[in-house]
Amino acid sequence: MSIYELEHAVFRETKTTFNLNSFEQNKLALVCLINQAHTDINIYSHTLNPLVFDTEAVIFACEQFCLKNHRTHINILVNETRPITRISHRLLGLSHRFSSSISFKKVAAASPPREDDFVCFDKSAYLQIPNYQHYVGLCNFSDADRTAQFLSYFKSAWEISSPDIELRSLPL
Repeated sequence: MSIYELEHAVFRETKTTFNLNSFEQNKLALVCLINQAHTDINIYSHTLNPLVFDTEAVIFACEQFCLKNHRTHINILVNETRPITRISHRLLGLSHRFSSSISFKKVAAASPPREDDFVCFDKSAYLQIPNYQHYVGLCNFSDADRTAQFLSYFKSAWEISSPDIELRSLPL
């Protein structure tokens, strides 16, 4: 995979599955996909790895996505909230600024466990990190079938999960 190909991939058109081999490539793919998504981003992550999700480029892309229009929404489902609150993850701070556009929930114990992290963009594209503790990942800008598989898990887990008190904004 070349960086050039990844940077020039087109949402809902480029059918190539890109193999990502570093946190930098994961971050680049994530930003490219966020920038091209239209209305929905669904993130399932164990800890929102800060090397990917808590970077200036990703936070800026998420902020711009929220500002696109009133229909954009980012749903974030996490397994562990403590690491996110301990480092004051910037996505958490962004969710407090854009509370109508970004929602956080903690995965319910009843949800089947997963080893991966994934992000779905609209119903068309995905980024997957098969082992959330490692950097090797995959992404595809136009694979509705694979994205539907991720979304099926995400939606059922989202329905039975609930907001965690640690992720709420506290007025000072």
